[in-house]
Amino acid sequence: MDRQGSVRGGPTASAEKLASELLALKKASGLSFAQLGEKTHYAKSSWERWVNGKQFPPRAAVESIARLDGKDPAVLLALWDRADDERASADEGPASVGEAGPGGSQDAPADQREGPARSRRRRVLWISTALGAVLAVVAVLAFVFLPFGEEPQPTRAVDVAGPATGCTGTECEGRDPKRMNCGADAVTVRTGSIPKDLVIELRYSKACQAAWGRISFAQVGATVVVNNSDGAAQADVVHFDRDVYSPLIAAPDDGSVWVCAALPKDGPRSCTGRFIPSEEK
Repeated sequence: MDRQGSVRGGPTASAEKLASELLALKKASGLSFAQLGEKTHYAKSSWERWVNGKQFPPRAAVESIARLDGKDPAVLLALWDRADDERASADEGPASVGEAGPGGSQDAPADQREGPARSRRRRVLWISTALGAVLAVVAVLAFVFLPFGEEPQPTRAVDVAGPATGCTGTECEGRDPKRMNCGADAVTVRTGSIPKDLVIELRYSKACQAAWGRISFAQVGATVVVNNSDGAAQADVVHFDRDVYSPLIAAPDDGSVWVCAALPKDGPRSCTGRFIPSEEK
């Protein structure tokens, strides 16, 4: 399944369960797709695709339908997170056209084409194995060299490093988030939309101290622009397919970042809210 939401190799088990839960909520609400769109500010055509499992929904849309009848959306959002992780795990092939990004290439080395979740799991497995070996050696040395009856001294906690990235802060300006491995810990911190279908996302990486914008279900010619409070901006345009993401921009702790998108030919424009990392740690 494409990370942007379109179906490729078929939905995962969690994605199918998520679609089933959305359908149940829609039926319980008694709302038509048009009425559901009016109450959640997403297009009725988008809800038809999400509820019937044709496309993977944005996290914000799942939260909006869960809150319609006053329910706590935590359970449904946990299912969304699990389905999103499964989609990331299935993304083991070359990057899709829409994710090639500025300066991207499908001929990149295999270690650069791996999905962030797969790469993250490999690092965690390697760190866990290495840490286990170190602890085993420490235990053997303690047994051999410490006198019997003497209390062993406590060992200092081992700090496990975060994901290895190719840049940090202003070093990331204008660079590709996938090639810099900023997607390894990235989260979507703000969302928006342009009716009827275009979805806007602000993606943030704490390890890279950087952010980027992404739009989905867009027309050719639609643009995405990521901005920060220092006056910097990075942009890209949909040349083909229906999605694209911008280059990286610095996201300092005390500054703010946000994303705007516009439809082609001076069409409607919309922006996400501002995100300030230091206020949401």
